Amino acid sequence: MCDSTRLAEGAGTRPRWRVLYGVVCPPLAMLGIVEVAAPPAPLRTLLRLALVLGAVAAMAVWVRANRAALDLQEWCACAASTVTVRVIESPRPSAPPRSDPFPASPARVEEEYEVARR
Repeated sequence: MCDSTRLAEGAGTRPRWRVLYGVVCPPLAMLGIVEVAAPPAPLRTLLRLALVLGAVAAMAVWVRANRAALDLQEWCACAASTVTVRVIESPRPSAPPRSDPFPASPARVEEEYEVARR
């Protein structure tokens, strides 16, 4: 096997860690300022919630934008030769025949009922 400590060269872009720090540190710093300033309880709770949700949303966007780079970060140089990809072709299913969206109502069947007493 190959040396797993050596990363694949030219395997793609690297994760943008500075961007992550740039989007997470300001909300965390503001959270510290909110704790020191000690606004009234309802406002403090609302600010805490908004800052934490903003930081978590920013981290989620960063992970989504860097998912390929994070995956490739652990690959070694020989990964391309050891990974097997199988492509299975299948015929595309044919579309069902188009029918009238408003079919004619079925003919009414007149039935004779016998009325009986209980």
